[in-house]
Amino acid sequence: MLRSILSVAVGSIIAVFLFLFAFTQGGFLSWFLFYTYVPLVLYHYLLFLYPFQSIKTERIINDQRLFAGDTLYLTVRLKRRWAVPFFLMTIYERSDQTSSIISTNKAELLTWFTREKSFPLAAEHMQRGTYHLNTIILELGDPFGLFRRTVLLKKATVVYVYPRVRQLSMAELEMPRQGGYASSQETDSANFSGVRAYRPNDRPSWLDWKSAARTNALVTKQFEPEHERKASVVLVSQRQEDDERFETAISYTASLVKSLLGHGFTVRLTYRAGEVPLVLQSNTSQSLNAAYAALAKLTKDQALEIEDVRMSGKRRYLGYAVTTDARLAEAIGTFASSNKQQQVMYYISDKTDESGLNRFKSSWFRFRIIEVNEGR
Repeated sequence: MLRSILSVAVGSIIAVFLFLFAFTQGGFLSWFLFYTYVPLVLYHYLLFLYPFQSIKTERIINDQRLFAGDTLYLTVRLKRRWAVPFFLMTIYERSDQTSSIISTNKAELLTWFTREKSFPLAAEHMQRGTYHLNTIILELGDPFGLFRRTVLLKKATVVYVYPRVRQLSMAELEMPRQGGYASSQETDSANFSGVRAYRPNDRPSWLDWKSAARTNALVTKQFEPEHERKASVVLVSQRQEDDERFETAISYTASLVKSLLGHGFTVRLTYRAGEVPLVLQSNTSQSLNAAYAALAKLTKDQALEIEDVRMSGKRRYLGYAVTTDARLAEAIGTFASSNKQQQVMYYISDKTDESGLNRFKSSWFRFRIIEVNEGR
C-alpha cells in the first residue's frame, strides 16, 4: 500500500510539472506530452481506488487425487462488479508459510475488459503434504510500467497431496496360504458347527471322542471358517530421520494399505502417536482417501517411535510393520514367536545387509529390506 501511495504521489507531481511546463512554455509538444500523460495518472488513481476486495474469486482444482510427483492443475475464476480496463495483469498462488510451501506458475494477461475471467495455473512436482491455499496474488500495472499495484484476494482451499502408491505383489506382502494367517489357537476357538467323518489329514486335537464312542467310528469336529480377514499396519519412525527414508516409509505404508484392502482385508492402521488407529473395512475410494489423507498430513514429529508401540495378542491380526528403526525387529520377533501370530516387518534402509536382522527371523516372523525410493 505504501508503494502504491508513493507511486500515485510521484505520478501526480509529474502531471503537475508537465501542466506548468505546458502552461508557461506553450507549444504543441508541451501540451501533447501533458495530455498523453494525464490518462496514465487517471489510471493510477483507478488502480489505487478500485475496490478489489469486491471481486468474487473461485478456485477450481482439476484433479480429485494428487500423488507425490504429480502436477497440480487449478483454475482461478474472477468475477468483478465493474468492467473497467486492467492492463498487464499477473496472477499466481502461494500457500501459507505455516504449511507446506507451494508456488504456482504465473498467468499473464495484457488487457482485461470483461467482467469475468478464468486463469489456468499449475504447480509441478508436488511433494507429499497438506497445502493451505488462502491467498490469490494479483498484480496490475500500466502499459509503460510506471505504476504497479499488488492485491491479495482471500480464498481458502485445502489441497492434499497423497504419498505415491503402487500395487504390491503377493510375494511382497509375504501372504500366508489361505487360512494360514490364523494361529492354531484361533482355529481351535472358532465357532463349533458340528461333526463329520474323520479324514486322514485332520488334526488329532479335532477328534470328538464322545461321538466316536457312541457311533463306533472316528469323527472330527467341524468349525465355521473365519470369513473376515484382518491385518494390522504400523508405521514406526524416528524424530531425526532422513527425509528420503521417511518419505519412502510413508509411500510404502500407503501401498501396503492399498494392496491389503484390495485383497479383502480389514486394515487397522496405526501411524501417529496419541491418535486412535484408523480402521478401514472396505476397498472403496472413501477408505483409501481416508488413509491417504492421514498419511499426507503426517510429519516426522508426529510419527510413532519404537517406545510408542504397544503389541497385544488378544486380537488376531496378520501384522505388518513399516519402520526406519531396526530395533523394532527384536520386539516384533519376540512377540510373534510367543503369541504364534504372523508378523512381517519392512525395514527402510539404504543398506542391504541382513546379517543384523537374520537372528530374529522365525516361522512366525519375516522381514524384507526396502531400499530408499523403492517403495515410492
